[in-house]
Amino acid sequence: MDMTIEDKHERLKEIIKERGIVIKDVTLSSNRKSKFYYDVKSIVNEPEGAALIGELMLAQILKVEPKIMSVGGLESGAIAISTAIVCTCYHSRLPNTISGFFVRKSVKTYGLEKMIEGIARDPVAVVDDVVTTGKSVLDAVTALRNHGLSNIHIFSVIDREAEENLLEKNNLQYHSLFRHSDFSAHIGSKLDES
Repeated sequence: MDMTIEDKHERLKEIIKERGIVIKDVTLSSNRKSKFYYDVKSIVNEPEGAALIGELMLAQILKVEPKIMSVGGLESGAIAISTAIVCTCYHSRLPNTISGFFVRKSVKTYGLEKMIEGIARDPVAVVDDVVTTGKSVLDAVTALRNHGLSNIHIFSVIDREAEENLLEKNNLQYHSLFRHSDFSAHIGSKLDES
């Protein structure tokens, strides 16, 4: 039996609850302290997780911008996600081909010395695994704008719903498959157990 998009969304939510939430004191890339960590990178690097994230992210992207041409973001969070989306696009036999790219944190000092690897063309979707402050997404958007791209849309798997969000402060609209509030009760019960 084929799963509906809603079924796939629920299945991914269950996978995140089962294997994608680590209860541990951690420092996030934003330098914030947290008692839990969303480990989406582990999920997107296994077959079922990659397939679900690729399909769900592609569906959300196409809903917002049906003519999307490229998908990517800042290394390393966006690489596996954009690859899953590009592969899903290929297997879905969509009329437009979506290419992938990633933005380096700094320009290479050897080879072609590129800041953006792959193929980035408008309209473009910037993706990330988890948005906390949005700094890594904002860095990718800035690099793309400096590269001459302007029709940029932002997507993540999870929005941590942090109060200090640079995307909101810069009036950048973004979309997420899930929000922290979708998992807060589950995380609260896990924290109570530990």
